[in-house]
Amino acid sequence: MTLITSLVPAAVAILLEKDFKLKDLFKDKLSSVYILYFILFIFFYILSFFSGKVLNNMNYVVYLGWAISVYILTIDNKVLKGKFNLGVLIKWAIIVIILDVFRLGILGYYYTSKIDFNDLFNRVIGVFTLGLVSTIFHLIFTMGEEYGWRYFLQTRLQSICGNRIGVLLTGFLWGVAHLPLYVLVFYTGIEGVFAGIDITIFCITFGIVLGLIYMKSRSVFMVTFIHLMHNMFMANMMSVGHNQDFIFTKEFLIVSVITSIFFYTPFLLNKQYN
Repeated sequence: MTLITSLVPAAVAILLEKDFKLKDLFKDKLSSVYILYFILFIFFYILSFFSGKVLNNMNYVVYLGWAISVYILTIDNKVLKGKFNLGVLIKWAIIVIILDVFRLGILGYYYTSKIDFNDLFNRVIGVFTLGLVSTIFHLIFTMGEEYGWRYFLQTRLQSICGNRIGVLLTGFLWGVAHLPLYVLVFYTGIEGVFAGIDITIFCITFGIVLGLIYMKSRSVFMVTFIHLMHNMFMANMMSVGHNQDFIFTKEFLIVSVITSIFFYTPFLLNKQYN
């Protein structure tokens, strides 16, 4: 389900850009490859509801996505590459991960009354080693979000509402798109309500950072890599030993929202948003 919600934004953006004309859809490699994989994934996903055999073998469809991710890296596409620069990517990755270290440290301390420095260190090492490799293989999925939200929607909303309001609206809609997962799948009941509020606020605030990176680079690849590296660092909010019985409380929601606002919203003051 999470993979589908990642693929949808780019698929919709591509269809809208091509005005739903199939003859235009297959004129460039990115559009044709992405839409074909999207259709394939949806087909097998629906089929998995009726066939246990298909359900048990859905991983092979994901593996195909890995192969396509590597292929997409070879496509000469200006929208994907933009002003991609490895040095700039590393700079932003370090900035985002440092912020994540402090934020996760605070969240971990609130929930467990201690900071697991070993866990934080292992996450940092993992992100900048195997995480980079994993990022390449999962490119097609997270790229789906960044192509749809940053490249397509943010650009259009900013042209209508201005840079700041445009990026905040994009973040809000990005958060709303996560609600079915967080309210109905990951959590239920009042926990789902708290989680839904939290992910919406997070998407608005972290969207400011991703929005700034995109405005500076005009590179879907750039924001995709940063997005994925952040996701890998924050995966399983607390270390495995403490995450077994995690309960999303109102108090935790308040701490999470405050840290999101504190660490990410200052980027809205960047002159790029003027």
